[in-house]
Amino acid sequence: MKAIVIHEFGGPEVLKYEDVPRPEPKENEILIRVIAAGVNPVDGMVRAGMFAKYSQNAFPMIPGYDVAGIVENTGAKMDKYKPGD
Repeated sequence: MKAIVIHEFGGPEVLKYEDVPRPEPKENEILIRVIAAGVNPVDGMVRAGMFAKYSQNAFPMIPGYDVAGIVENTGAKMDKYKPGD
């Protein structure tokens, strides 16, 4: 799958468009096929490292917290959503 990936904190130049492996959801997660995504100020702050001391995020990091899409797969403990939702 394609994703914007960050390998280090910095300005917009650290955003890289790359092929990444399709993740498998953990037992309490869902995998969403993203149809639309928004970029909000927090994404820029995370990219710049403003929350680095509070975050356990490791590189490489895929930013983006505001998405809309279709559920592709669910973890074993997720019964609220199903593929296709």
